[in-house]
Amino acid sequence: MDRHSYACPYHACRPKDASNNASCFRASKAHGRQYAASFFHVDHFSYASLGHFIILLLLLSVPFCMGTTVASSAHLQRYKSVLRLHQQSFNGSSLIIQRGKPVSFSSISHMQWRDRTRLNRLHVRASDEGSSPVIFPLGGIAPMMAGLYFTEISLGTPPSRYYVQVDTGSDLLWLNCANCNPCPRKTELGVPLALYDPSSSSTSSTIMCSDDFCNKFSEGCQAEEACAYRLLYGDGSRSEGFLVGDLLQFSTVQVANRLVDRGAKVSFGCGTRQTGELDSSDGALDGILGLGQSSISVISQLRSNNETSGVFAHCLEGEGEGGGMLVIGDVRAPPGAVYTPILQNQPHYNVNLQSITINDVVIPVDSSATSEDGGTIVDSGTTLTYFSDAAYLPLLQTIYDAVKVETDSFQSQGMSCISYSGSSNVEDAFPSIDLNFDGGSTLKVRPHDYLIQIDGEQGDNIWCIGFQTSGSNNSINILGDIVLKDRLIIYDLEQQLIGWVDYDCTSSVTVLEADGTETSVPITSIPFGSGASSTLKSYLLGGFKLVFLLWVVPFIPFLC
Repeated sequence: MDRHSYACPYHACRPKDASNNASCFRASKAHGRQYAASFFHVDHFSYASLGHFIILLLLLSVPFCMGTTVASSAHLQRYKSVLRLHQQSFNGSSLIIQRGKPVSFSSISHMQWRDRTRLNRLHVRASDEGSSPVIFPLGGIAPMMAGLYFTEISLGTPPSRYYVQVDTGSDLLWLNCANCNPCPRKTELGVPLALYDPSSSSTSSTIMCSDDFCNKFSEGCQAEEACAYRLLYGDGSRSEGFLVGDLLQFSTVQVANRLVDRGAKVSFGCGTRQTGELDSSDGALDGILGLGQSSISVISQLRSNNETSGVFAHCLEGEGEGGGMLVIGDVRAPPGAVYTPILQNQPHYNVNLQSITINDVVIPVDSSATSEDGGTIVDSGTTLTYFSDAAYLPLLQTIYDAVKVETDSFQSQGMSCISYSGSSNVEDAFPSIDLNFDGGSTLKVRPHDYLIQIDGEQGDNIWCIGFQTSGSNNSINILGDIVLKDRLIIYDLEQQLIGWVDYDCTSSVTVLEADGTETSVPITSIPFGSGASSTLKSYLLGGFKLVFLLWVVPFIPFLC
């Protein structure tokens, strides 16, 4: 089925009776979950081209997978503190294989549980000139502990702040709304929750069924009714409500650092009912910010309003406390960046992995194992990396064969591990792996990328391979954070390409302003602390174009 085609009945409701909302169902994905949805019309808010450079500096949060039990009170106190982005420059020659403290097998189990849930849901779904870049710095911890990123956005007039999950695997932006029942009222993440109230914003407007965009995705929607939405997730959770438009608020700096308040009208879901895990306080947020390819995503809306180009990029720091950046707009790729085409008519960011090479020897992998059924998914929402058995088994064997020292391999928690007793450095003993893609591009995965050190009874010489099988009956391949970290990953939706290059995710990023000027934005100078308001003001006046602070609040993942 075409990504934008839906053949199902639709019924909408008025906002006052949103609890009875029903909508057109559609098989898709929101943060790795299958969902069904009807979408809304982008209210074409008339703004002149901003003609200036917008920088959103947002600190995204990453949950902490530390076993199956709640962390100690000391750890929780640390989690609730605002963390600072790791600011040491990446140095490949001195990169330490272990990322701080070795993880436990229970941590591995959590990673696998979270990724498996996402993998199953992915498998279900699988059967302009004058624009301005938008930059979101990411906060976090080591990618092996990652799972959920969230940030703070400002919506409405006067503006109110909301914490939303950032998800490149879904399209719709939605928030919990006033009178939502049931909806979470508290969260374990240590951030305040807020309900969006359309009546409290002078710029809010309800998206009606008469809107052409709403009609495009629905049948039976009455013109005088509000355009409703319903999201059905693979785990049984559900979000439903009606669709509204309002201002996404931000501040920009134009010529001579003149501070100007701006806003862009975006359309999103006003959630009136959340069920299942979405109603749980474990990891609850105010909503989800979708960054998918669909025309209803925030990226597409900003692009259609000439706010940004159809390009975005992320860079996840792999060392220390983590961190990085998410850039929406014309990011300038540094020298060495390579690209591969995005496969067409796929719901995710899919590419064609053609072969895998170790020590210049091509692993004999059936091409259907990496190119059939939608190719390989590039997904920052997955922690490990997954291959079908046809690719995984020969890859694993080749790694074992390449380690020419005494090792004892074993399986633990479904993961292939090695008790390494050689005298050589692990980085030297294990091979680098080349993932070769359509277009001649290669992603080199080094030992420190794919090896996870385990804290076990045998000491710290246990290393598990961060590649997993997606199952004998599953042809899905997913490149997760473990191989995406410490790289600038560029999604060029205009040219339909995905690119990458090794990168220091704590350094500056170069973007192209509306007038064609290249600007280097120093990410590591973003301040973090309890005085968010005063810090924000000082850095806006100091030359940053648009700044939101992004907090790091690790937690045990609840829904991935």
